[in-house]
Amino acid sequence: MVKINILSNKIERGGSIIEPSNEKDLSKIDRNKVIEIFEDKGVILFRNFNLDKDTITEFTDLFTQQYANDANRRKARFKNSKMHDVDPGKMEMPLHSEASYSPSWPEIVWFYCNQAPKKSGQTTICDGRLIYKNLCAKTKNFFLSNQIVYNLKIPYERNENQNKENKQSKLKPWYIENPGVSDCFIDFKNKVINLKQKRYAVIETRKLNEVAFVNHLQIILDRDPQILGWSLEDGSKIPDEIMSEIREVSNKLIVDIDWENNDLCMIDNKRIMHGRRKILDDEKRDIINLQSLKASFGYGSTMRKQINSS
Repeated sequence: MVKINILSNKIERGGSIIEPSNEKDLSKIDRNKVIEIFEDKGVILFRNFNLDKDTITEFTDLFTQQYANDANRRKARFKNSKMHDVDPGKMEMPLHSEASYSPSWPEIVWFYCNQAPKKSGQTTICDGRLIYKNLCAKTKNFFLSNQIVYNLKIPYERNENQNKENKQSKLKPWYIENPGVSDCFIDFKNKVINLKQKRYAVIETRKLNEVAFVNHLQIILDRDPQILGWSLEDGSKIPDEIMSEIREVSNKLIVDIDWENNDLCMIDNKRIMHGRRKILDDEKRDIINLQSLKASFGYGSTMRKQINSS
């Protein structure tokens, strides 16, 4: 048995904090119940369970079909390729959906608190469903009808066959099987793939006929070196008044996660955006990041089951 409480009223349907009522072994929790809560609430904070660096992936494996390859700038942790540092530095990180600009857009993002800061460095989350609901009709229509084009430069690890490629040609046309990818070229010399990725800034959530505002539009470019820039399809920028509205609405809906040691947070990366408060110079903070590229359960499966049974 577990105790389930609301995380915040600023999240549609409240989000969840799950704590043990007696059994502290997280691996013994009802997997199907977790999936049902996750799909409904969008974010779960697991607190006061017996978790450590050696047992985290035993739990995340239960919900993951395939892990994402995290950005090269983030170091692997505990000799585990599934676990990485978050972005370095102490600066604030604006709200974003992890790799929402990329052909590899994770379904679930996990954060494990190895060392909690005492008074700064909170992880921020914001429900893209509520952001969308609070935008004016004109802005909603703008994002429903306009795609964003992200201009990307993504590092990659070169294999033996690629080492043998013709080094006289710097750029070679490349192919990534993902809708919206164009102008894709591989640079063998610098070990990067250049491409453009088209994406809507709003997408359908796990609940039928609901959309959420989830994207990378608020990030500061130098905080994510893979993004060279973005524009609308015609090359123009998003109007300033629309960007101002997005920031104003988002800021009113931000929820701070005040970390405790051994917390584990499970975030629906295609509904809930996240960021980070500035970390004070004298604070130590150690948060571990895992990314489930593909979940091991169907997108919206429990939400649709509820409709079919009603």
